[in-house]
Amino acid sequence: MNMSWQIGEWLILRPLWLLPALLLVIAAFVWRPDSYHNHWRKILSPALFRFLGADTRRASRCNLPLLVAAVAALSFCLPVQRQSDDDTWRHSIGWLAVADVSRSMTLDDTVPSRLAAMREALAQLSRQAGARPIALILFSGDAFLIAPPAFDRSIFNEHTALLEHGVIPVEGSNLARALSLATSVIEDSQLLRTRIFVLGDSGGIGKSSIAAARFLADAGHQVDTLVFGSSEPMQETSSDERGDETAVDWQQAQALSRAGHGISVRANSFGVIDYDQLELDKQSSVSTHAALSSLVWQDQSHWLLLLGIPLLLQLFRQESAH
Repeated sequence: MNMSWQIGEWLILRPLWLLPALLLVIAAFVWRPDSYHNHWRKILSPALFRFLGADTRRASRCNLPLLVAAVAALSFCLPVQRQSDDDTWRHSIGWLAVADVSRSMTLDDTVPSRLAAMREALAQLSRQAGARPIALILFSGDAFLIAPPAFDRSIFNEHTALLEHGVIPVEGSNLARALSLATSVIEDSQLLRTRIFVLGDSGGIGKSSIAAARFLADAGHQVDTLVFGSSEPMQETSSDERGDETAVDWQQAQALSRAGHGISVRANSFGVIDYDQLELDKQSSVSTHAALSSLVWQDQSHWLLLLGIPLLLQLFRQESAH
């Protein structure tokens, strides 16, 4: 469990170490050292004790080894101080929409159609992206990057408004190819944390695409699924009178989001999505990202270790006197 305790501009990464540090401090003052010389000091006069060459100073009021251990335990709490703002590194966290434009998306089991509902969902994601760069990938039988990650929404919004079936001539739903392209886009853009939204009717979800989602999750990204359409089987008739089953496989969509450590949401018959389920405002910040934590937070535990130097010197002095 990753626990932390923030106090203003300070953050204690391992607050559980405060407990052993406190116990060691208490033990240092309760369990005082009882050395061989302390027994002789009770029965010999200070003059005779000094004549024998022993140290006549009073014994320490605390157990120095335990006090040094308490300082070390306190440094293990890893206190850090913020040295830069999250907005400084906001370009390192972005969104990427992967939209299905295959023939099955033209069905009207979602009013007015699956494709129209997906266009509205893309526009909503663009509005809620806030200060994050957002990109767009379209796929059917192949996948193409339409709008690269950018803070300017103009290209993204223009292509979203004109989205229709046929923009990619190759038929099919090659989601694995789209997620592979998403991985390349993320690497080229040097995004350390990306939220990938897969919008479609669950077409193309299989072992390859689930493995690709798992790979993205292992790299620190998140794959969510936004599903449009009905689970009832429908038949889409082409010019050669060949029908293809186009029912939405909700379980496969959930399997994809689970592999990508993401969330699955489903549009109703009017294409409306409950965006609260996606927790869009809960996007992680760079403050909690391992790759950027050293840039945002500066470790201050070494200053605590410096406090132990005078205690160690005093301990060495006592040992040499004994």
